[in-house]
Amino acid sequence: MKFTKKAFRAALKANDQTKVWYLAAIKFGRTPTRKEVHDLIEEVADTIRDDRKAYAMAYDSQRKQRFQAAETMAWYRRGAYGQYGDRHYRQEALEMLRRLLTEDHGNYTKVPMFGHTRLYFCSPSHGHADYNKVRTCKIEGNEVFCDKVIEIGNRFLERKSA
Repeated sequence: MKFTKKAFRAALKANDQTKVWYLAAIKFGRTPTRKEVHDLIEEVADTIRDDRKAYAMAYDSQRKQRFQAAETMAWYRRGAYGQYGDRHYRQEALEMLRRLLTEDHGNYTKVPMFGHTRLYFCSPSHGHADYNKVRTCKIEGNEVFCDKVIEIGNRFLERKSA
């Protein structure tokens, strides 16, 4: 394949970023820089709409990575998993235990289980492979509390299952 303006314009119209970069590499005979791709798009584009794609085609992947990193950092600043922190861990475990006791036994029932470091509420059939499990308190320092929660949860699950 060789570089032609017609093929390059077709790739721009189709929003095919891979083909745009491939054709630019053929034109330059090496891997082009982002600026070279940007300038080539501006030079070859025959419509204003395609000309506006220059920045996105040349810099978009880097911009998306920065955006995702910023979003993740903002999520951590807002608290992320803060509801499972030291202040609220027991309340979360007790709330999940109340749900187990009051709701009917179904596909979304969560039972208490020990993890390596924390107490989890997971589906009895899927266990820790449950993608929708709830992480609660740390086991270390709360051994008696965690044992009681698991004992009560298992007792009521047996009653509901029978």
